[in-house]
Amino acid sequence: MTLLRSEWVWTLLFAFGVIVLLVFTRPLPPKNVYLAVGQHGSKFEALGNKFIPYFAQNGIQLHLVSTNGSASSLAQLADESNEVNAALLVGGVAQKGQFQNLDSLGSIEYIPLWIFYQGPEFEGKNVYDFFSTKRVAIGNPGSASESVLAKTLALSGIVLHQQDNFLKIPDQEAVQKLLDGEIDAICIMDGINAENIQKLLKSSSLRILNFPHALAYVKKLPFFSTVILPAGSLDLKQNYPEKDITMLASTGTLLVERKMHPVIQQIFLLAANSISEEDDQFFAGAEFFPRYLDHTIPLSPVAQKFYDKGPPGFRDRLPLWFINYVDRIWFLLFGTFAVIYPLFKLFPSYRTMRSVWLIEDAYEEIQRIELTAVACRSIDELQSLNESLNALDVEIRQWSISSDEMSRLYGLKSAINLVRQLISGLQKKIEP
Repeated sequence: MTLLRSEWVWTLLFAFGVIVLLVFTRPLPPKNVYLAVGQHGSKFEALGNKFIPYFAQNGIQLHLVSTNGSASSLAQLADESNEVNAALLVGGVAQKGQFQNLDSLGSIEYIPLWIFYQGPEFEGKNVYDFFSTKRVAIGNPGSASESVLAKTLALSGIVLHQQDNFLKIPDQEAVQKLLDGEIDAICIMDGINAENIQKLLKSSSLRILNFPHALAYVKKLPFFSTVILPAGSLDLKQNYPEKDITMLASTGTLLVERKMHPVIQQIFLLAANSISEEDDQFFAGAEFFPRYLDHTIPLSPVAQKFYDKGPPGFRDRLPLWFINYVDRIWFLLFGTFAVIYPLFKLFPSYRTMRSVWLIEDAYEEIQRIELTAVACRSIDELQSLNESLNALDVEIRQWSISSDEMSRLYGLKSAINLVRQLISGLQKKIEP
């Protein structure tokens, strides 16, 4: 307690430093995370549900937020006043350099551009001519289907929003309309295991477009890749499809707010990694995902470290937030120590030096009182000096002095008593 009383300034500064460190480094993640997952029945909604248990294991609740599609998810994520702080969406929806407050955690899987249609098989080269007179559903306004299709058609000089035969209908509704024969085709971007895609694949009356010039589109739109739906891969017994089908595909990308807590980002990455290992990746090899493929949004530093060095160690033994926090601040603490330790070595006897300074200052004060007392000619002046001497005596009793300076401390107390006797003698001489 004596040390605390004497070094209260340093103690206060240390406590303030710890508080500042905790505030700015945020060791504990938030308890709620909001993930935009697009339309009902989409692959992203199913994937979002798979993420939930991984967050629950870390005491965090993941809330899934349905939107009109990828463009809508992106808009809500970019809006800092919105509660959404993460989004699963199709690569190619965002424009490079447009969203400075977002980071990418990488791609989760391939998301093909599916075009299912009724009627005779398309065998030509001009897809637009074939579908120009057909009623084609392209998803909600703001859906990935609409956004990506608009960019694809623009390469042929076609403005999507000027075409009356393209119908902006929610995917679930459009799927049923196609199966009921109310529309002729549907353009939909989703994973092969998504509820809507599986429902369409089970219909024997529908065809899947074998996309002509697929490689040319990849050259023009870098967010695209080509994927193959091999002959017989959906049903070997029925040889469905009858031949290889080449499709354009983007990727399902996980975006987060740039300020998102590192622990939340790590949980997303760990979950994506585990889900990729568990799920059958139809269009990709084993352990291909997660991977940074869509470079529209810059990769998060947390994700970069994850891809370079792998998942953090000891996560089965220690809380993830603790592992992450130690990993983030060890360099800061090491750097601080590297600066402070040499300074500490430079002043190895700080307490001794401080004791010397205190005692020397006290001696100077005693000497001042002594010289002033000798020159005094009134009782009141001497009484005032005596009170100053008593106050100094009280202050000295509260000091924490190094053991090396104890002899000088007691010498100081003797000096106080001598000056006190001097003042008492002078008072007697002045008194009548």
